[in-house]
Amino acid sequence: MNFAANEVERFRYLMLAVQRQGGRLLNDYFEKTGITASQAEAISILESRQPLTLKELGNLLICEAGSPSRLVDRMVADGIIEKVVHPDDSRAVLLRLTAEGQAIAKRIKEIEEDAYRYINQLLTDQEIKSVNGMLEKFIKAFPIHETLVSRGYI
Repeated sequence: MNFAANEVERFRYLMLAVQRQGGRLLNDYFEKTGITASQAEAISILESRQPLTLKELGNLLICEAGSPSRLVDRMVADGIIEKVVHPDDSRAVLLRLTAEGQAIAKRIKEIEEDAYRYINQLLTDQEIKSVNGMLEKFIKAFPIHETLVSRGYI
């Protein structure tokens, strides 16, 4: 294996390790609330954009590939999200947060701030900005880039 291939492989495993550790970190923070990082992402999206159809929510999620129906069904069963009839199409439903979901959304913001403070202890703002620029350049080659654009991260 040549030098370039070794560096690409190193990049691959560093990306995998960062993704896994980031997921663990967030899940550890969210454990206090009884929700997962995936649920927190869905709640945060709904909190800022509700009501949404299941498809619209799915198009904005980074944590879930495809349809988030199992994720949503679990949160409906837990009383975090409710389904309401779409005003323009009685066959369709919209998703929105319940009062409990709104309270959890507020707690999520606090937890995320704690997690971000921790990350800022590991990396400076300039280092984060530099890494973000490189990751953005990389991710532009893939369809998930559009999700990040829709969410306002790119």
